[in-house]
Amino acid sequence: MRKSILIALTLALLAGTASAKLGDLVASFPNQPRSPLASHYGLAADANYLYSFMYYSTYRYPIIRMRRSNGAFVSSYPMPGPTYPQYNRSISYDGTGNIYANNYSRRYVARFRASNGSLLSTWTWPTTQPVRSGLAVDHTGTGAGTNIYQNYYNGTWFKSSLTGSLKDSWRGPGYTYSYDLAWDYGNKMIWYCNYSTAFIYGCNTRGSIIKSWGVPVSVWDPYGIAYWGNYLYVSTIYGTPDEHIWVYHCPANVGVEPASVGKVKALFQYQASTLTKPPPGAAF
Repeated sequence: MRKSILIALTLALLAGTASAKLGDLVASFPNQPRSPLASHYGLAADANYLYSFMYYSTYRYPIIRMRRSNGAFVSSYPMPGPTYPQYNRSISYDGTGNIYANNYSRRYVARFRASNGSLLSTWTWPTTQPVRSGLAVDHTGTGAGTNIYQNYYNGTWFKSSLTGSLKDSWRGPGYTYSYDLAWDYGNKMIWYCNYSTAFIYGCNTRGSIIKSWGVPVSVWDPYGIAYWGNYLYVSTIYGTPDEHIWVYHCPANVGVEPASVGKVKALFQYQASTLTKPPPGAAF
C-alpha cells in the first residue's frame, strides 16, 4: 500500500515540466546499444543528440550517437585520436558542432566533428602535471566557449584555453570521485556525478558545490553527465535498471532555486526506475 502511494505521488509530481524544479526526474531510457561486454562512461549533448562512449575489455571506445529525446540509437564511429590504450572518461560538446574527448592515460585531448568523428586537432598536457579525468567546454549553447575545465577525481581542478594552455589550477572543496563533467551554459556552472556516493553535484567554476541530489536508490555508479536546454542527462552503469540515462530538470535559475526540492527528491528516489518515457507534454 505504501509503495503504491509513493508511486502515485511520484508520478503526480512529475506529471509535467511546467512547474518542475531543479532535480525533478522527468524521464529515463536505456543507454544504447546494450552489450554485456561494455559499459557507458562519458556523455555529451547538443540540440538533437546525446553522445556517449562505450568501454570494452579490449580498450575500444566507440562514440555512440542517440536521439536526445528518447535515447534511440542513431549511429556510431571509432573514438578519434591516437590508438590504444585510450582510457577515455570524459567528452564535452563545444557549441560549434565539435566534441572534445579527454584521454587521461595518454594525457591528451582530442577535438573532432560530432557528426562523424573526423579528427580536427589534439593537444597534450605536461607529464609533470597531475592526471585529468573530467572535461567541460564553457560554450554558450550556440557559440564557442573560451575555456576548458578539467578535474581529477581527487579534487584537483584545471582551467585551460581551448588549445590547452594552462590558465589556472586549484584544489576543490573536497574529494569529488568524478570522471565526467557537464557545462551548464544556462547557469554558467559545472555538473558532475560522484560515482562513490551516487550523488549529482552542481558547482561554480572553482569547484565549490552549489546544489546536489542523489540518483535513484535502485541504481549506482553514475559516470556520464551532459546538459542541454534546461535538462541534465546522467548515465549510470549498474543497478536496476542498469546502463540507463536519467533526465533531470535543470532550469536556468539554479542560484535562486528553493531548497524545498529535497521533498520531491525523497519521493521519486523510491520508484524513479519505473519512469521509462517522458510524461505527457514533456519536451526536452
